[in-house]
Amino acid sequence: MKKIGFFTIAISLLLWTSCNSGGSSSNTDRPKSPEELKAELKMQEQFAPTDYLRTEGSTMKHNEVRKAGLFRDAEYDGWLVEGTIKNSATITRFKDVIVTIKLFSQTETVIEEKDYAIYEFFEPNSSKPFSIKITPPKVTDKFNVSVKTATATE
Repeated sequence: MKKIGFFTIAISLLLWTSCNSGGSSSNTDRPKSPEELKAELKMQEQFAPTDYLRTEGSTMKHNEVRKAGLFRDAEYDGWLVEGTIKNSATITRFKDVIVTIKLFSQTETVIEEKDYAIYEFFEPNSSKPFSIKITPPKVTDKFNVSVKTATATE
């Protein structure tokens, strides 16, 4: 008799928990509305700007102040780091992008690392060129440009 009572209680408990869990999971299994999906994507893009912003085609060349003429040499004032910042976000617009420029020696030792702000708007799914004037040490052999952070706009 004790076995039948224990067995009945166990089955009742099992049925009760399966019924309760089935009711609550039906609410979470419903498909999300387009507005919910858009809000979720926007939040994801806003909290991870470096996942959506990147630099492309960066070059470093002399900043020519005056071109060479028949009786004079060209004059240079530092170097220009130029490239493009691409925003691959679908919804989010970014502004005030901070890029980090790292300068390396021939032995690939970091000589200098400095942040620069680009105060412009970067629309979703777009690219925009940038140009930054720097004065690198003479032992600079290579460089790297990367996006450090940005501010998402509403």
